[in-house]
Amino acid sequence: MSKILSLNPYSGVIEIQESQEIMTFVQSQDVNLSEPVEGGAQSGGFGGGMMIWMILLLVMMMFMMRPRRDKEGEKFRNSLQREQEVVTSSGIFGKIKDIDDVSVTIEVAQNIKIKVDKRYVNPVPTAQPVAQPKKSKKEKKEDKA
Repeated sequence: MSKILSLNPYSGVIEIQESQEIMTFVQSQDVNLSEPVEGGAQSGGFGGGMMIWMILLLVMMMFMMRPRRDKEGEKFRNSLQREQEVVTSSGIFGKIKDIDDVSVTIEVAQNIKIKVDKRYVNPVPTAQPVAQPKKSKKEKKEDKA
């Protein structure tokens, strides 16, 4: 007598059954893999429908990955002037000393100048006020006391 462990996929219950039968797997026909099967499913790798879906997915990814224009950044970079305070994208602060079509020369300390690509120059951020957390009713009563 042998025990068989079976799982019912609908109920998710695992059952143990005892059986006297011996299960054997026997191939009933000889199979020749060198000859094509007649009347069976067509073998073509990807089906035509699958190929269309792959192409559509590729086109969608191309549109999602394309670079976007930074219009505000372009306006700022076109209006750069000498002695203007700027910060590079790597976080270096300085004043513009010379501007050319592609690059900007920035003075980061007295008599220390670096040449940076115009695309990596940004305006100096201004300090934003920090919002104070709202006090609860209990804290307001304690402050009054």
